[in-house]
Amino acid sequence: MGGNKQEDDTSSMDVDTPTPAAPVHKKKKGIVTPSASSETASKYPDMSLAQSIHALVMMASTPGGAEPKLDAEGAKAAGIADDLNSTVMAKVGGSEVENPSLYRQLKSTLQWEGQPNCLSEEELNAMEESHTKKLSELEEKVEDASENAGDMEVLEARFDVARFAAKSLSKEAALEAYDKVLNLPKLSSGKTIDALMESARVASFHGDTKKGSELIDRAAKMAADGGDWDRRNRLKVYSALSKLLARDVKEASTLLVDCIATFSCTELCSYTDFIVYTMISGVLYLPRTELKKMIIDGPEILSVAKDIPAVVSFFLRDDDFLKSFKDWFMFIN
Repeated sequence: MGGNKQEDDTSSMDVDTPTPAAPVHKKKKGIVTPSASSETASKYPDMSLAQSIHALVMMASTPGGAEPKLDAEGAKAAGIADDLNSTVMAKVGGSEVENPSLYRQLKSTLQWEGQPNCLSEEELNAMEESHTKKLSELEEKVEDASENAGDMEVLEARFDVARFAAKSLSKEAALEAYDKVLNLPKLSSGKTIDALMESARVASFHGDTKKGSELIDRAAKMAADGGDWDRRNRLKVYSALSKLLARDVKEASTLLVDCIATFSCTELCSYTDFIVYTMISGVLYLPRTELKKMIIDGPEILSVAKDIPAVVSFFLRDDDFLKSFKDWFMFIN
């Protein structure tokens, strides 16, 4: 790769390797670089779209003609919009996402064939041809950066390929693209963690909770050895939501509570949804006194209380009701 290199850790590919301070402040491990905040994190895959797809799958008839897991009455009670199906169809096939692989999968699962505005196989093939051309252009930029620029430019070009794949290609193609980021020589621990977190989002979006958990565990181990505070904090949220999916609610509850005041992972979920997850998991495992202090009376919870009146009113019920809920949850889980 082009660009002059140093022989120590500062040769790692970081966007803003800090100017060395006085020796007393120098850390033995890790180069601190800004993590992908909610403003700079990749927009894709869009986890709110994943939520919408999940709702549609729950409402869809299962093979063999079995009743859907969520009927019309349940969908209405959950506040699911009547036009969600057409909205998702337009988004996945439209210019915002343009993902033919995902579109074909949903076309089969949600029985889109024959519905208004459903894309034909010819249109999906044309979309794939366009993506092949786009991917070739992005790979050419990687090659150009490798020959004529430095490590930072190569890293940025590789991330561009991976983020395009996360938006518009299959899960396998996206994970492969992120593997190429992770395999870059002299990649800093910070950028490695960022790539692992984005890879985990790809896996989670496509319902591969095992792969997502593995990627988050890799990132967490690396962060423990030298990650900055911001990345460690963000990884707590990633880990918590991963554990919720794996039904490890007790561990998830602890992590979620720790992140109430510092949550910034809006690429995963909204702050309001995060608070709901924290409240529901907290009622199962936090002592009543801590539940009241850290959640019910917490200023962060109160700031979004008007957006979740049903959840808040539930938490204001008496101890016997909450105990009954906990017993019921433990039984069905």
